Amino acid sequence: MITSTVRRTLRERALVSPGDHVLVACSGGPDSTTLLHVLHRLRTELGITICVASIDHGLRAESASEVAQVGAFASTLGVPFYSTRVDLATKGVSIQARARELRYRALQEIARSHGAARIAVGHTQDDQAETVLARMLRGAGVRGLGGIEARRSDGVIRPLLDCRRSDVLAYATDRSLPFVDDPSNHQRAFERVRVRHEILPRLAAEDPRVVEHLCALSDEAAELNAYLDARLPELPPEGDRFVPAETVAELSAPIRIRWLRSWIERETGSCPNRSHLTEVGRLLTGQGEVLLGSGWSVCRQGGGLSLQYREHRRTRSNRS
Repeated sequence: MITSTVRRTLRERALVSPGDHVLVACSGGPDSTTLLHVLHRLRTELGITICVASIDHGLRAESASEVAQVGAFASTLGVPFYSTRVDLATKGVSIQARARELRYRALQEIARSHGAARIAVGHTQDDQAETVLARMLRGAGVRGLGGIEARRSDGVIRPLLDCRRSDVLAYATDRSLPFVDDPSNHQRAFERVRVRHEILPRLAAEDPRVVEHLCALSDEAAELNAYLDARLPELPPEGDRFVPAETVAELSAPIRIRWLRSWIERETGSCPNRSHLTEVGRLLTGQGEVLLGSGWSVCRQGGGLSLQYREHRRTRSNRS
């Protein structure tokens, strides 16, 4: 069942092409271990080659041995294996967010070094539902409800995205695949763990198909996002931090919000939230300033919107 589902996902979501060299990211958990095993089984049929990478975050004493276990499993499959360790020393940043950032950076470097066009990671349908639900609880709009992308522009793909986590675990268990259970998946201090073990089960008691329904919502939102993004007017040249008010005001509301988000994100390197974008939109018919955080602000100036950076600014809005 898992193999046929992955085969269909790869085909329908156009995740790989014949001749692709795919780097499989494997932490040693059941999801990524199953992903490695399934892609190894399908590689000839798909016309692809694969290699494996495991990243040691150094967060637990067992992490080095878990990476070694992935290497041993890759060896039994006859698949090239690469590993590296990342330094998570950080200040004022979520450990999980930092780990994710460094992990993907390391995977991209390994992929480039070994000619891999795709990086396959092991997110499942349950991960998608949990992501969508967590974003809903944080007030996400349509863009956020698009959830986890099956195929990212940087080459990351998610072949297990249409597979249930329970089916993936059953696949690994039935075939006696070597995998480990990351204890962080049970630590309630993390939002994703609370959503997984507390909130989503309560919703499932009301609707046994809640995971399927959340994922269907995500797919529809992703299609809508793609439709709207394709209709965005061209942004000003990079580095241009002033736009005439009429250029933005004539856009329809959903297009205007997306256009402003794209402009601000490109120039500042961070994505503004929905409330900031709403306030910026109001500057088109008023005066004042919207503070975006990290020193950035948008103000009404000279008949348009000016994006400015100053150090030591507080995050607040001052609009009249």
